[in-house]
Amino acid sequence: MSGALKERLASLPPPTLSKVIDVKVLLVQVDGKLPNLALMKLSSWHKAQGDIVGFNVADPDRIYISIVFKRNKENSLGIPRLYSDAEVFYGGPGHDLDTELPKEIEFSVPDYSLYPKMDFSMGFTTRGCIRNCYFCTVPEKEGLLTRWQHPKEFHNPAFKKVMLLDNNWLADKEWFMETSQWIIDNNLSLREGGMDIRLLDDDMADQLSKIDFYKPLHFAFDQDADKDDVLKGIQMLSKHNINLRQKVQIFVYIDGPEQVQSGLARCQQLKKWGTNPFVMYNMDRPRNNEIRHLQRWANRKWLFWKIDFSEYGKKSPHHQRLDMREVDPNVH
Repeated sequence: MSGALKERLASLPPPTLSKVIDVKVLLVQVDGKLPNLALMKLSSWHKAQGDIVGFNVADPDRIYISIVFKRNKENSLGIPRLYSDAEVFYGGPGHDLDTELPKEIEFSVPDYSLYPKMDFSMGFTTRGCIRNCYFCTVPEKEGLLTRWQHPKEFHNPAFKKVMLLDNNWLADKEWFMETSQWIIDNNLSLREGGMDIRLLDDDMADQLSKIDFYKPLHFAFDQDADKDDVLKGIQMLSKHNINLRQKVQIFVYIDGPEQVQSGLARCQQLKKWGTNPFVMYNMDRPRNNEIRHLQRWANRKWLFWKIDFSEYGKKSPHHQRLDMREVDPNVH
């Protein structure tokens, strides 16, 4: 948590029954398709102080601006000019990796009413990660893996769905088994943001087979060197009767144009193993035609399974195509 943020939040008046002047708080979600968890927690905390909070608050006293992607930071810096008298707080990985919510706000129950169409609970059971992937900011922002919250602490009983935002849910096996069992025992449906298939064992695969997932199970195949571990994990999922084609999706990360050939090879490998890729690209770098072309083919399940990439290239001559001679035809 930045010192300035802590100092300013501490300046808020304590909640009292005789409070007359309410602080008006404007929340700004610059980007991201999902509901913003930090803004929901800020909303809960401020409402507990009797403040007026929302996305459309006029003449605000305080503004919280959340930015997920770095590419949107510069354009967001002009927002405070519209509210010259307001205190402004920026946060989110797109702005910096240092700003954190104070603990009393971080562990607030999210204000799900901010998003009226929302029908799922959201939160972290762990923060941080045991890995140090070159493309990931989690180790720098959150540090080593630590237990964070039990799902019952952020679950809304009105919802039958839960979304976990953990960076590496499988890394603490005991905690994974405990939190996942609570989800099973309460007949909840689950969506998770991605699991480390290299950590999967029989106990965890069996546990995953008992969970009602309302979205595919997500894993990753981020580098060629992980091929054997990924195959072992896929075989373990199949052993426990998890349908690889219907219930599993494997993220294939590409950091730049120089990795497109590797990404294609990993997608073809996954096809031979009977499961689905989803090509992820570094959003802070420009996408060229090669990358767009690969994503169109790999990320559309019906197209991926219908034709090979080489055939897709022939059917789409207006796109720049990969040189298939550079891809190992004997991947297995």
